[in-house]
Amino acid sequence: MITSRIALVMLASLLLAGSVSAADDSGRFVVQLGRDTTGVEQYVRSATRVDVQQVGRSPHVMRRHFVYDYAGGALSHISLVVNPQGNPTPSQTIDAVAEPDSLRLTITTGTAAPTHLAVGLPRGSLVVAGSSPWTGYESLTMKLVKSKADSLSTRMYFLGAPSSNVVSLKRLGRDSVLVWNDHQDVYRLQVDKTGRILAVVPVSGTQKFSVTRVAALDLEGMAAAFAASEKAGAGLGVLSPRDTARVADLGGANLWIDYGRPAMRGRPVYGGIVPWGEVWRTGANAATQFRCDKSLDFGGVIVPAGFYTLWTVPSPTGWKLLVNSQTGQWGTEHDATKDVYTVAMQSEALPDPEERFVIHIVPRAGGGVLQFDWASTRASVEFKVLP
Repeated sequence: MITSRIALVMLASLLLAGSVSAADDSGRFVVQLGRDTTGVEQYVRSATRVDVQQVGRSPHVMRRHFVYDYAGGALSHISLVVNPQGNPTPSQTIDAVAEPDSLRLTITTGTAAPTHLAVGLPRGSLVVAGSSPWTGYESLTMKLVKSKADSLSTRMYFLGAPSSNVVSLKRLGRDSVLVWNDHQDVYRLQVDKTGRILAVVPVSGTQKFSVTRVAALDLEGMAAAFAASEKAGAGLGVLSPRDTARVADLGGANLWIDYGRPAMRGRPVYGGIVPWGEVWRTGANAATQFRCDKSLDFGGVIVPAGFYTLWTVPSPTGWKLLVNSQTGQWGTEHDATKDVYTVAMQSEALPDPEERFVIHIVPRAGGGVLQFDWASTRASVEFKVLP
């Protein structure tokens, strides 16, 4: 695939050997999700400003220019300008003024009128857009190392979000730091003696990006290559697109399932990005939603007509399907007290690996089979439609 070739060629020529000099005031990162390069960024840092140029690939190739201004060691101002690759007209701008206990934002998208947002945010908070820029996280690892403390915790704000969250760091050794947030994303960072990030390895959570610091980066060349790949039909698109499985008049019932479709991207799935024995959202992003207008009999477990979310507990010896009464939540917000039904599922090997997770509702006489296919595994359960 074009995407894989870009990642391999670029990374083969860019991998960093050794540590970064303490005098270095610039850096470059390559960000990957599995085998796919999802973005690149480079920054220049001074005592009063951090300037970041970033190119992201999902859902389209976009250029992002971040400028962080500091006064007296404290963040005073942030600007973000977003442009489609090759288009000088911004698709979005964000201008944010930091006050002692808040951040006030003006957000302009396209030709729409600006919107204004104020978020409570104490001094020293981390401000990023999604998982980037990584130099923002690096500012915290450098702060942790300089303080000689074992841990650090502060507020974290994703630009444009209605509220802030918490990010925490813990030193694991001279060159290793564990970072996690209250979205349940956990990373292990390799750092140099000053705290600069050399590499990031995802441990758990939904944002399983890996990051590599590189010695050189042709940002313009990579942006052009990403755009050409996208134009040729090999762009990344949405990383985990939403999809719907539905059947009408299945034994008199109408069934509908809304779910996200993550891809393998060269990664081990079950026992890897989906741990054994833990509750999984059965897809990606928002929780998987299920609606039926007739009661269903799953091998003796009767699920009345209604609106639910579906969760699973994968296991090498058999899966469990959890039917939960809460709906509309994010996929990390599983509330076990609202699991109303538990159904045993069968698992088997697929003849050919499935790159992207998919749910099938297969009609059978008087009912059907619910199938979850991904990687080399199919988990399934039969059901009957009740009158």
